[in-house]
Amino acid sequence: MQLLLETAFVVEDFIVIIEDKKETRLTRFLKEEEITTEFPYRQDYALNGAVHYANAMMRNGIPHDKGIFAVGVGGDELHHEISVAFIGSGIIKHLDDLDNLDVFAKDAIGEYHSVAVLGNKPLAEIRLDTVKEAASKLHEGMRNYGSVENDRKAPLVSAILLALEKPGFDVDDLKGAYDEDLPDDWDGAKIYKAAHAYMLSKGFGPQQKVGTLLDQFAFIEKAPALNRVHTELGMTPLKWFARILKSDVQRVVTDPSLSSFDVLGNFYHEFISYGGGDGNTLGIVLTPEHVTTLMAELIDVGSGDWVLDPTAGTASFLIAAMHRMFKDAGDNDGVKDDIRENRLHGIELQDKLFAIGTTNMILRGDGKANFRRDSIFEAPLHEMRGDQQDENGEWIPGHGFTKVLLNPPYSQAKDKTTRHLSELSFIEKALTFLNTGGRMAAIVPQSAMVGKTKEDKERKSRILKENTLDAVITLNGATFADSGVGVHPVIVLFTAGRKHPEDAMVKFVNFQNDGYKVQMHRGLTDDGTAASRRKHLLQVLRGDVIEDTRFIVRSEVIAADEWQHSYFYFNDQPPAYDDFMETVADYLSWQVDMHVHGYGDLIKPASEEIGIKDGEE
Repeated sequence: MQLLLETAFVVEDFIVIIEDKKETRLTRFLKEEEITTEFPYRQDYALNGAVHYANAMMRNGIPHDKGIFAVGVGGDELHHEISVAFIGSGIIKHLDDLDNLDVFAKDAIGEYHSVAVLGNKPLAEIRLDTVKEAASKLHEGMRNYGSVENDRKAPLVSAILLALEKPGFDVDDLKGAYDEDLPDDWDGAKIYKAAHAYMLSKGFGPQQKVGTLLDQFAFIEKAPALNRVHTELGMTPLKWFARILKSDVQRVVTDPSLSSFDVLGNFYHEFISYGGGDGNTLGIVLTPEHVTTLMAELIDVGSGDWVLDPTAGTASFLIAAMHRMFKDAGDNDGVKDDIRENRLHGIELQDKLFAIGTTNMILRGDGKANFRRDSIFEAPLHEMRGDQQDENGEWIPGHGFTKVLLNPPYSQAKDKTTRHLSELSFIEKALTFLNTGGRMAAIVPQSAMVGKTKEDKERKSRILKENTLDAVITLNGATFADSGVGVHPVIVLFTAGRKHPEDAMVKFVNFQNDGYKVQMHRGLTDDGTAASRRKHLLQVLRGDVIEDTRFIVRSEVIAADEWQHSYFYFNDQPPAYDDFMETVADYLSWQVDMHVHGYGDLIKPASEEIGIKDGEE
């Protein structure tokens, strides 16, 4: 058998060598956890052969400015594996398997090398570090200079950011005047008034909504420690906080086209992590940006959609939706204004989260801030949908909602009295807000797809009678590791208002290997392959790429089923010859053991068990 090089190419000064074999078992061979290039392994196994060629190139002085990626591909279009190693000066590093070859594209290979080979932080994590550093500095300052209670840190940041948006407000106007007879001259009063004036100037909602926010900000006006000049700072703590926010945060948090990153949500998450206690003072379980943007993409949120998050929290889903809608709108400012003013809606019950989420949307130019302080179960459905009643009292449909993004509170249904607060109850209610044909993406624990209680089993049945279950995607078990929540999540996709067809083939996906890993002192991080794995997921769901059952299973469902990949999974891998021989050997060993111990043939042919004679049918 002759050893043949399949292909090699150069991209951004990296050499990429690809060798392939027809069977997945021939993808790579590891000897004591190392890639060996000894004969016959370099001939029989794809990755070993590619590494052999890479070593030969280096020995023979072929230019390789940045190094060589050796890629071994084993299998066919349906059943395949892609194994990778990097070969540089004196190193051979075996990397994680890939789903596709997208990491070798011109615009991706540099970061892949930086993260997967060199161990550097991805660009998204570097951006998060900037937020964490600012949050850490503010946290220390609020504690040391302002004696700010933990649950007031978030409203303080919100108020200052709103004040910074008011035309004419200047941080240098915070002079630190502290005359008890002139409280209107205090820095806190100036910030409070500027935030109030900015909200009024933007025509932000009814006075009741403004009042709810102002109630959260009121302490800023009268807190002595915040309004006195601190000797160590040479200014009031409020002015010091405002300077940090203006220089490090304001632009990122106010430009909806810049990023889908929830800066305020991450600030508050950092405050919680520093604050001690139960780690959930504000009740926030922050949905990571890569999940919020994925969910918006899974249901194809676009500029013409009406989007609702009925458990909105810090508004991270609405931020992700706005970013995607703005991108879809292109340079059409009229469409962007319509998106800001009309098409993004949220419901949030907790007052502090309501203040955070509302501030988040206002700062991104959402002048109306269609953010309602209410419960998903009590919010007026017709009013939110824009429905109108005719003279006969019949409802005329309004704009309604075409997309819903949902992350319901976890573990609220702890006993019989709270079973109405299960994740499935939130899903069932959220679906009623959607127009017929509207789509929903919800992220919930795997256990929610089981239906453990009688009530949840009934909910699953009702949901299928009114809606179509499209897909359930099992996520990385570490998705919420940074929030300290030990939950194994799934994303569930529905189409509203259409009864689930009995013969509909629902897609159940195993996306646990999403390219994110928990690293010491860094939390959940991209290992350099996240973008390509995400693209692969979307391609498989669209039907553009086929995958085996380890990744996706398609099946009919009923309400009694567990709606998750592991329930429907079956191994469709073709057995290798070695596996077959091992199974035969195991069977023969078992047969011998049975006879040695006097048990004989416990398993008999069916004809013997039911007494069928030869020749009978």
